[in-house]
Amino acid sequence: MIDNWHRGEAGFFFERGEALEQAGRLDEAMSEFKRAIHADPGLAEAHMALGYHYRRKNLLSKAAEEFRTATSLAPSYDSLFNLGHVLVDLGQPREALAAFRQCLALAPGNAAVGYEIAYALYVAGDHAAALEELQPLLAAAADDWELRYLTGSCELALGRYAAAQASLERALALLPAGEPDDGLREALQVALRYREFGRVDPDDVKAHLYAEYGVVCLGALGDDGLHLAVEPRDRLTFQDLGRMLQRFHALRLHWRWRFDAVVAVDEASRPLAVALSHSLRVPIVEPDEAPLEGLTLLVWATVTMPELLDVVIEHVHGDYVTFVAAPDRAALDNVIADIVGVVTGDIVTLPWETPTRRRTATAAAREILAAVKSLPPDATLPAQVRYYAGRHRRLRFLQ
Repeated sequence: MIDNWHRGEAGFFFERGEALEQAGRLDEAMSEFKRAIHADPGLAEAHMALGYHYRRKNLLSKAAEEFRTATSLAPSYDSLFNLGHVLVDLGQPREALAAFRQCLALAPGNAAVGYEIAYALYVAGDHAAALEELQPLLAAAADDWELRYLTGSCELALGRYAAAQASLERALALLPAGEPDDGLREALQVALRYREFGRVDPDDVKAHLYAEYGVVCLGALGDDGLHLAVEPRDRLTFQDLGRMLQRFHALRLHWRWRFDAVVAVDEASRPLAVALSHSLRVPIVEPDEAPLEGLTLLVWATVTMPELLDVVIEHVHGDYVTFVAAPDRAALDNVIADIVGVVTGDIVTLPWETPTRRRTATAAAREILAAVKSLPPDATLPAQVRYYAGRHRRLRFLQ
């Protein structure tokens, strides 16, 4: 039991925390809210206040714990709504739904809670149920851009591309001036790209990468460059890279791209970067030496640490295009390049990294360039160029 003295002490700390909060002294306010909870663990308002501050600091698990405690002490619209919000952010949409439905029981017909229920269902992958939740909300607020956006996102996930396009275009038309679109324009591009196909074969990596992300997929030696699947291979050859570069240069010449520098994302990629630097007749530079004006090609042979590309990009201050020769399938969850060679089942061995012989970057680059020149003609190359130059032109780096 908490005696009156401790209850009064907790109230004093809580009020002081609120005053510090209003003065903008947020970390000091947090300390006072913690003191209030220490004095009276049953003070729901202090748990709520501390939860807000944990969320502000992106300490989401701690925030959820405080909102959950506040809910157990004194269930309220605010405690349940904030608990649901944080659980969605933590990737726990099913648990969030339970909180939001309790919240809706306290505020029947509340549109804000209805939206959050639909969004939690969308995050949980239950897109049809999310659409059902959205229908009465749209009937009451047809000109709400966020409702239209979520509706279009659900339709997109369900493969209803024409309906998704209509919803997303309506959302874009309703978007208030100066409001960030939070990916709305890109979602619309995805719908438009999918509509360019009659049907996308789930095994067609080239079509999938284009439709989902606007990415170019080149292929390698042994394929036709038009119908590409995940490669079961465990290593690349110089001839594979030679074929990729042939196709890359064919597209580059069509688009009249002019690159001003090449950057190797890591040392293992340097031979490929050197080969491209030579064939483009531009210097190979370090990331922070990339030109402010012009275009830099960032070259990665295969994805080892996904976060490495982000680190390199942070040091490149001008415009750039990213090229990854052989990302593995798992890497595509974390790395979306502008141009991809082949997608493999697992990380591949590079041709200059063999147990018996390690070539220098210059020597390996010469072998790549020799392969470019020695390979027989690529019979479908004109059709490969038309694939992106004709119907499928909504590429992410050309927007």
